[in-house]
Amino acid sequence: MSIDLNTCKPGDKLLSKHGMILTYVEKHSGVCSKDFPHEVMYPDGSNGTRTDDGHVFNIKRLPEDHDIVEILS
Repeated sequence: MSIDLNTCKPGDKLLSKHGMILTYVEKHSGVCSKDFPHEVMYPDGSNGTRTDDGHVFNIKRLPEDHDIVEILS
C-alpha cells in the first residue's frame, strides 16, 4: 500500500509499522523542510518528521523506524 501524507489534515491518526498510533500535525514548506515536510506527534507528545511517503529517512532506513504504513483518519 502506498502512503501519501500530502492527503493528511491536522489531527489525522497514522499507524506506524510497529503498531504505534501517531497524530499528523502539519506540513511545513520551504527549503529546510523539502525532504521531510510532514510533522507528526508521538503518543508521548514528542514530535518527528516524515517524508511524503511516510518514512523516517530517505536513505539508510532502520528496522526500528516508525514508518507510516496507514492513514487511519
